[in-house]
Amino acid sequence: MPNNTEARFVPIPSAYARQVSYEPSRPTRYDSHVFNEHVETKRDIMGFSATEVDSVQADGHHCEKGQGESSAGKKQTSLLIFLKDSRIYIRVLAIGIMIVSLSLILTAVIQFEQAKRKPGHPLDSVPQPSSKITDYPCIVFSGVAAMNFVLSVAVLSLSCCSSKFKRSNEALNAVFAVLSAIGFASAMSACFFLNKQTELRNDLWKWSCDSHKAGRSTAALDFELVCHVVNYGWKFGLVQASLELLTFIISVTAFVILKYSYFVRYGRVGKIF
Repeated sequence: MPNNTEARFVPIPSAYARQVSYEPSRPTRYDSHVFNEHVETKRDIMGFSATEVDSVQADGHHCEKGQGESSAGKKQTSLLIFLKDSRIYIRVLAIGIMIVSLSLILTAVIQFEQAKRKPGHPLDSVPQPSSKITDYPCIVFSGVAAMNFVLSVAVLSLSCCSSKFKRSNEALNAVFAVLSAIGFASAMSACFFLNKQTELRNDLWKWSCDSHKAGRSTAALDFELVCHVVNYGWKFGLVQASLELLTFIISVTAFVILKYSYFVRYGRVGKIF
């Protein structure tokens, strides 16, 4: 009897030998058509991945750049708002200084005019220079201060009440720059003119101060009061001129920052005004 433990070789039937395998066949390098399609597909996948990575990196750079520009834009906007508000505050302060200076000078002029009109002409008993005492330099100074006061109030009212004017930063910069330049030049000229006239020693300021230092007195006019009043009015005029100069510097700075922000955003600075 044959041994059952021995392995038996069973041949595969011919019908099963011709059955197609269910496992996917791998292309070989000898199959040129299949191999080329496989290589091109692999290249497309690699190229798409590289393109996607580059696109993501580029988007990241654009986002970082956009966030940087947004942060810089916010800082510039905050600085412009600060400069705009500071100009309003300085203008209000300058108006207050103008009122004080104008009031002081007019007080001296009014007292002098009242003393001249008093009966008996008591000022004639006070020693005077050969030329007649005049308050013309004080009147000129008061006229310049009044002009600056009217212009400042008009511009301040326009900047606070007009909605179109408040929205236009360029118009604000231009108007405040022109107004501050006019105010600085006129205030400094008035202060220089008032101080220069003291060399003649026939103006109200110099004459009252000299009379006070010499110990002269009269019931018609208080020389000490007039001397100090005109002196402080002149000093407040210098303070007002300094505020005008500060306003001009702030307006120019705001103009430069505004044009720079336009250049960063749009690549051009636009119109000057």
